[in-house]
Amino acid sequence: MIKTYSLTLKRDEKIVIQNFDFTWNKGEKVVLVGPTGGGKTTLALGLSGIIQCEPGNIVIDSMDIVDFDLSSLRKKIGIIFQDPETQFVTTDVGREIGFGLSNINKERSEIKDRIAAVVEDFNLKHILNRDPSSLSAGEKQMVAIASVYAMQPEYLIFDEVTSFLDRKSRERIYELWEDTGSSILIITQNFQEINFGERVILLEDGKINFDAKTGDLEGSSHFAYDSAFFNLLRKNKDDIPQYERILELLK
Repeated sequence: MIKTYSLTLKRDEKIVIQNFDFTWNKGEKVVLVGPTGGGKTTLALGLSGIIQCEPGNIVIDSMDIVDFDLSSLRKKIGIIFQDPETQFVTTDVGREIGFGLSNINKERSEIKDRIAAVVEDFNLKHILNRDPSSLSAGEKQMVAIASVYAMQPEYLIFDEVTSFLDRKSRERIYELWEDTGSSILIITQNFQEINFGERVILLEDGKINFDAKTGDLEGSSHFAYDSAFFNLLRKNKDDIPQYERILELLK
C-alpha cells in the first residue's frame, strides 16, 4: 500500500499539491483523470521519488520513501512517461532494457535472462539492436514500458502513455493493463480509459474532487450534469477525443 500524509509538492517553486492525503492499495488498478495543470504528473513524480515532498510523507508498504535507496525504490515503483524519449539513456534497445536492471544491482546472468524474457513478452526481437530514438512512437513507448517492466516493480505509474499512439499501439498497452498483476496507476485525459481501472479519481487544482469505484459511477451523483466530472469534461472538451460521444453516453 502507498499512502500520502499531508503531502505538499512543488514544481518550479510553485505549490501544485498541498495537504494531500491519498491511498493506493497493493494490487489495485487506479485511473487518475483531470485537466492539464491539475497536478497529475506532479503527483506521479512525487510518488515515484523523482521530486521530494515538502512537507508531508509518502509511505510505501509501511516504509517512508525517504528511507529507500534508489535501487530499492526502483524495485518498488516504476514510472513510464508520455514522452518515452525522456527515459532513454542508451543507443540500442537491448542495452536500454538492461540499464535499469544494472541500476538495481542484478547479476549479469539474471539481467540476460530478464532481457530475453521481456523481449519475448513485448515482441521486441525485431528491433533489439535498433537505436530507440529511431523507432516509431508506438515502438518507443513499448521499449520504455518494457525497460520498466524488466525491473518487476510492485507499483507502476503510466503517465498519459497512450496520448500520441495509433490505435494498434494503444490496444497493445490496453492488453498490458488488463493482464498485469502489478498495482497500476493510469494517468489519462482519455475518459474511455477509465474502464481499465477498478477505481477512478478526479484531480483538479491539486485536490481530489471525487474518488469512487469505477463500477459505482454509472447512475451516481458523480455523473449529475452539474457535477465536477461533467464540469471537467466541458472545460476540457477541445482536448478530449470523442467529447460529444462521451457526453451522450454519460447523460
